[in-house]
Amino acid sequence: MSGSLSDLWKPYLPATLPDKAFQDLNQTMAYQPLNIQRLLDAGAIRITDPGGNPNGEGWSLVTRWNDAYPGGNTSNWASRPGAHEEAVALLNEPGSLYDGKYRQILSSAQKVGLRPQDVFLPQRQRRVPGLLSDAD
Repeated sequence: MSGSLSDLWKPYLPATLPDKAFQDLNQTMAYQPLNIQRLLDAGAIRITDPGGNPNGEGWSLVTRWNDAYPGGNTSNWASRPGAHEEAVALLNEPGSLYDGKYRQILSSAQKVGLRPQDVFLPQRQRRVPGLLSDAD
């Protein structure tokens, strides 16, 4: 994956992430939760069945980056719309995405014209007991 994300994305990425991180897929980065449904709706990612059976068991996450990769064959993989609900629930779980796949998703989101505020879920503010009432 060559190049970095535009400056618009920088506030959403860890401050310590070097520009070359999108060239080195082994670079570790902190994940912000993603709006998986929005990414699916925009075509930045697809939930597919690599075996070609749209009604089969299991699924794979394919990014626009995967489909454009020279010599790749993911563009022929059948979509699995029936697995979207499971994917949306699972993909923000810790450990569900490796660093390279996370960056593929961000790069694909930028390519389809999504803005960072559309891609990332809002960060929840941690509540400090005794400082805020439950009515807030």
